[in-house]
Amino acid sequence: MATPATSPSALTDQQLAISVHNPFEDFVKVPIESDTGFRLGRAHKVGDAVNIEPLLPFSLNADWDLMARPSLTVAYAPTPHEQSGLEDLQTSFFLTPHKESTWIWGAGPIFQFPTASSSELGTGRWSAGPTAALVYSEGPWLNAILTDQLMSFAGNRERGSVNQTYIEPMLSYNFVSGWYADVDPQMTYDWTADTANAWTIPMGADVGKAFNIGAQSMSLQLGAYDLLKRPDGAPQWIMRASITFLFPAGH
Repeated sequence: MATPATSPSALTDQQLAISVHNPFEDFVKVPIESDTGFRLGRAHKVGDAVNIEPLLPFSLNADWDLMARPSLTVAYAPTPHEQSGLEDLQTSFFLTPHKESTWIWGAGPIFQFPTASSSELGTGRWSAGPTAALVYSEGPWLNAILTDQLMSFAGNRERGSVNQTYIEPMLSYNFVSGWYADVDPQMTYDWTADTANAWTIPMGADVGKAFNIGAQSMSLQLGAYDLLKRPDGAPQWIMRASITFLFPAGH
């Protein structure tokens, strides 16, 4: 866990930058990320998805914390039919030790709810499964791997089953100035698809800066990723832009 602080200024810019990446930070974080996909479909159109995934920590006792991470996405899809709206809501829970360590782990369940505003933007199924993450934090480095497995158990059976693996490795280096660089590909494997359309594997990098404006701590980040493997209809490359609000005061 991060070193306890009583005000944003108690954390250095480097510590704020490290906190941006830590999935088990012990204070509230609210990242808002826009993923713009280019060269979608045969007409090479542009789509976008805006995701809000706050981190909400709860102290269970002196030894254990519970981390809740709801994830809500609003998307614009230009193909096959132009539409915009909500995607399915996901919520993850991680039980993690409160004790500070170079290695941090957490595990728990993930749930996906059929909240999409149209059939093309969601699965139409209730899904759940396990999720876990392992974090290494030492000096300017914070590296991690997060994974989950979603499988459907209820909902509209005519829509087909959900059986998807998510893998997110992350490698980040954080400078004293608050600038940072990271590689954070968000990979998926769809077990219900044929082999040619199963993998989504992006590769690229992000750069960002953590800082304070008055009493508010935040970070800004920009990156680009090429999709080395992608299913039919997916973008050929994406640009990611995000702002993260950090609330370390009083934690």
